[in-house]
Amino acid sequence: MSDDERVYSEDDNMMVDDEETALEIAALQDDETLIQRKKEFINHKAALSTLVEEISQKNLDWVQRCDITSMSPLVVENTEDDLDRELKFYQQALEAVTRAKANIKEAGIPFSRPDDYFAEMVKSDSQMARIRQKLLDQQKSIQNSEEAKKQRQLRKYGKQIQQEKIKEREDKKKAALDKIAAVKKRLRNANTGDDDDFDIDVNSDDEVKPGSGFVGKSKNGRPLPNKKRQIKNAKFGFGGKKRGLKKNTAASTDDMSGFSH
Repeated sequence: MSDDERVYSEDDNMMVDDEETALEIAALQDDETLIQRKKEFINHKAALSTLVEEISQKNLDWVQRCDITSMSPLVVENTEDDLDRELKFYQQALEAVTRAKANIKEAGIPFSRPDDYFAEMVKSDSQMARIRQKLLDQQKSIQNSEEAKKQRQLRKYGKQIQQEKIKEREDKKKAALDKIAAVKKRLRNANTGDDDDFDIDVNSDDEVKPGSGFVGKSKNGRPLPNKKRQIKNAKFGFGGKKRGLKKNTAASTDDMSGFSH
């Protein structure tokens, strides 16, 4: 091996040793950074009090400071009770506002808004008009929805009433048909001389009602027409064949009495 080759090999070994040393140092530094040191909390009351005195504004008037300290400490027995906790906050804030109002009045500084106070609105009139129109549209939509719901209920109630009326009509029709069948049966029994079923009671509905055009009943139980109708029947007839009455026959064709000689 020549001298130059020996020098190169020594330099390479030194470079490898330096790299390994650097890696070991880096690993040790990483281990130190991974170790979490416990933070120590120190309460220097004297130093804190000194700082508070430095930043305090006791030499200023209350109107410039506007600070209120509660006269009674806030005590919440159960911190999980939201209602009790919020009530205590409300009472403490109410006490602070009352005392602050008294201090402002004592200082003679007005704090109420005057009656003629005018402030320009943040939103423009056009934007407020759009918001007002949107609210009106929402109110109208709610009214339309309520009206549609009411109409549906009325339709449902109307259908129920209609069904009850139809059922009532069917019941009346059935009762009338039963009465008619009973009268027919009574008439058949009267014609055949069988009086077993002749004592069938007929309700007052079968009687002749005033204004119906009938004045009584005939022997066979049928209702009689009034006098005016009887006169017309006697004059013009009351039934029978009407078609073909003016039709020519052999006798009418041979009859020449209607022609002058």
